[in-house]
Amino acid sequence: MILRHEELALARDYASRRTVEALTREQTKLVMDRGRELFHWYKDHMAVHYAINIGVVTLLLGGDYLILLHLPRLLLGEGAAHSWAQVLVASLVCGGLHSYQLYSVVIFSMHEGAAHGIVFPGTHPASRALNWFANNLCRIGAAEPRYFAEHHMSHHAKFGTENDGEFLNFVQPRRLWLTLLPFAAFVNYTDFIAHRPPGYTRGRIMSAVVGLSYHGAYGLVMADRFGAVLPLLSFVLFLPHVGFFLDRLRQFSEHNLMPLDNREGARSFGVGFWGLLIGGGPWGQPCHWVHHLVASVPWYQQIRLHFYIKGLLTETQKRQFLLQPVVGYPKLLLRLWTEPNRFAAQRHTAV
Repeated sequence: MILRHEELALARDYASRRTVEALTREQTKLVMDRGRELFHWYKDHMAVHYAINIGVVTLLLGGDYLILLHLPRLLLGEGAAHSWAQVLVASLVCGGLHSYQLYSVVIFSMHEGAAHGIVFPGTHPASRALNWFANNLCRIGAAEPRYFAEHHMSHHAKFGTENDGEFLNFVQPRRLWLTLLPFAAFVNYTDFIAHRPPGYTRGRIMSAVVGLSYHGAYGLVMADRFGAVLPLLSFVLFLPHVGFFLDRLRQFSEHNLMPLDNREGARSFGVGFWGLLIGGGPWGQPCHWVHHLVASVPWYQQIRLHFYIKGLLTETQKRQFLLQPVVGYPKLLLRLWTEPNRFAAQRHTAV
């Protein structure tokens, strides 16, 4: 993702004109203390941690297997003699679910694995092998883990500055709209992309080969069982779009119009419908603000810390950092679609 210096300037100006109710010293101490407790629990229960994440990987890959090879049988039955309407509906359901499933795999692998190295941590050869697998699992979705990890870690270390590799505190809507064009996951309509570099590096080519191999193998089996049209529509029309669009919405709304301080510069979607959908599942990033407060704890501890912090916040802080249930995300998205452009126009007029 490429930093836009005009957006950095807008973010600084916007932050200077906005008053935020920050965490108090007492709240911060309680959060840090609880975060340390959760971190030490995870370190002291490594077998449980491994079991949880093995379960996640099994669920994600097993779920994908069921979606691609068994769900079509429920929707179509065996054989290739189906109406176009039946095949289109089946490809929409299977392709859409598969795309979301792959998005969940990618964000878990890139974020917990490649960036933070906490899926299967340890120095034992088996741990290193498992962690390598977890870090590179996102390649089945054509993501490039090393590129993401490099930019994500600078995002934590240099948050809200010109050296932030994922600067997201002021994102103008046009950058999002361009990622909603057909096949924007692969075509550089915009630089508002985090899962791959803009050019064809060795790592990106490797991910393309892995992704094509994964889908080619599934596609051949699906074509044999249900006809060639189903995998063609599923993988060409729906796979490159559903999960990628959700990923772009996530990054567009995690930090946009938030302060430039790492402690107050993010929001959490929570573990309701919108948080799990946009965040890529519970092992994705539904609790992103919590992650910035205590980056060292794994995904399931982030959820525990989210509920702990929620009990500490004032009503004003909840409105700033969390979402209102049900209607919260649509309201936030409407604000992010309109306010950045309006503020930029007002600032330009004033100048």
